[in-house]
Amino acid sequence: MLQRNVQGFPDKRNVFRYRSVLNAVIIIFCVLLSNSFPLFASKTNYPFFIRAKSHYTEEITKKSGQSPDNHEIDSILRIAGTAPSFEMAYSVSRRISLYLLEQAKYPIALDILNETRKYLESRSVKTPAEQSRISSIYNIIGAIYEETGLWNEALELYMQSLHLCNEINNQAGKAKVYNNLGKLYFSRNELDKAEGLYFKAAEINKSLGIKPELFNNYNNLAGSFKQRNNTKKALEFALIALNQLDIHRDNYDLSILYSNIGNLYQDMRNFTVALSYYHQAVELQDRNMFQIPLIHTWLSIGSVYDALKNNDSVVKYLSLSLNLAQKTANPSQKLDVFLYAAKYYQKTENYRQASRFYSEYVRLNDSLTVLNSLNKIEQVQAVYEVINKEKDNQILQQKINLQQLSLQRQRIIIAASALIFLSLVYSLLMLQKNRRRERQKTEVMARQTDLFHKKEKEILLDKEHALELELDHKNRQLTSYALHLARNNEFISRTTNELKQVLLAINPKDKERTEQIRWILSSLQQYSTGNDWEEFRLYFQEVHQSFEKNLTSAFPTLSPHDKKICALLKLGLSTKDIASITFRELRSVESARNRLRKKLGLAADVNIHSFLSQF
Repeated sequence: MLQRNVQGFPDKRNVFRYRSVLNAVIIIFCVLLSNSFPLFASKTNYPFFIRAKSHYTEEITKKSGQSPDNHEIDSILRIAGTAPSFEMAYSVSRRISLYLLEQAKYPIALDILNETRKYLESRSVKTPAEQSRISSIYNIIGAIYEETGLWNEALELYMQSLHLCNEINNQAGKAKVYNNLGKLYFSRNELDKAEGLYFKAAEINKSLGIKPELFNNYNNLAGSFKQRNNTKKALEFALIALNQLDIHRDNYDLSILYSNIGNLYQDMRNFTVALSYYHQAVELQDRNMFQIPLIHTWLSIGSVYDALKNNDSVVKYLSLSLNLAQKTANPSQKLDVFLYAAKYYQKTENYRQASRFYSEYVRLNDSLTVLNSLNKIEQVQAVYEVINKEKDNQILQQKINLQQLSLQRQRIIIAASALIFLSLVYSLLMLQKNRRRERQKTEVMARQTDLFHKKEKEILLDKEHALELELDHKNRQLTSYALHLARNNEFISRTTNELKQVLLAINPKDKERTEQIRWILSSLQQYSTGNDWEEFRLYFQEVHQSFEKNLTSAFPTLSPHDKKICALLKLGLSTKDIASITFRELRSVESARNRLRKKLGLAADVNIHSFLSQF
């Protein structure tokens, strides 16, 4: 093969001589290179793994045992042994650092992460996977700095992470950095910058289909707009975030989001819908024993009943919150409940109870303030010590590198000479191969052109499919909204009728109760005659922009009520649902539907829903 591809070696003796020289040069080159760059030597005892294992063992020793959430790490440590592979060492170290972060052990976690980052950055050749890991570590360290109030340092780390993600085109990593940067600016009340970054992150995660990250992005946007007191916009993004969750798996996030949506409806004084979402949150939190969120949801329900002047219900949910707060080991939760109770009893002029809860609140708040301040100072000092230690290590490493530079120069010159020689030999070997590659080039170009056209067709088909999925998703949202509207209207109607019966049964002389029930009936009537239908119509036109135009063009004699019935039928709603939404009798809706079929000129065997789907 050598005789055919490389000119200048006419017989086997010269071929064997060439191979011997080449092998010798390669061996010498590798020896010189490994001596000049110790990083090329294999490592089985990784310093970051040793550091992580040591910190983890120390933390478990302090706790005098093992908590249930350590089982996974303990199992991996037993499998890893004393000489794990790099992948195993990195995975264990990362898990341990994240576990320590959950325990608020920021300095220890930072020490492990810095050691891991230093090892990865010291490698002369970095793969995209390693650069992605470095970027992720920068992002986590930035979050630690942000948590301890070192905002400028956090911003610098986030930007380094973003730079690495851009270099390797790590879109998912970029989205995480954008989200963290948004949270940083949100904490500094720079809402415009925060929202811009949340939108960037959401755009990337939407293209990648990463729903958990999309939930975080839209939930953060909802929080930002709530901070601006733009309740309508906050509700819009909260509902979008809700669609990213799995109702069978994401129980905690789902319960929190239900409670947040309830808060937004409460801000809009739509108490009926607010209570509906609050009760959904309570059901999840109670079933899954999410005690701390459950306390706040009960308080929110109490605040709704407080606004409705239903003092019995307020006391009921306040008592539930107080009892559960007393059982939890989290004193900050007691603080929130005590403050709410004190304000409520003060407003109801029960000054004795108000004074008792204010006293409990002040006592607990003073002790927590001192404790939190001390912990915060200790954490910041410890983090600064880790940062300074890292800087000292870098300076020391620079000095060592300068001392070794003189010796390494000689070895580098020899290694470079060997490399040049190998490059010349390699050029001779490749000279003949290039001729064959030229012949194959035309064939490869033709195949690539065909593949390009096929790929282009696939992209167009994918885009069409995505548009169909988006339209289907919006239709489901619209139908869900209509059914929700129907249930609300049905509930209001039923409640109104029951209250009217109660009003008839009350003694006319009992003017106070009579006036109270009439006031409730008036409020329900106000909610039932709101702008729900107008809002539904706007959503419908966004999804089916040309429906009303095409229908009017085909049947100009249709009345606005007829068009309204057509829109509801297009969504596949039943006659009962349409009657609830339009506040009409079932028989009246059936008559209107029959009249509509005549106006549309439909035969008896034609399905009206299928017919309207054409427009």
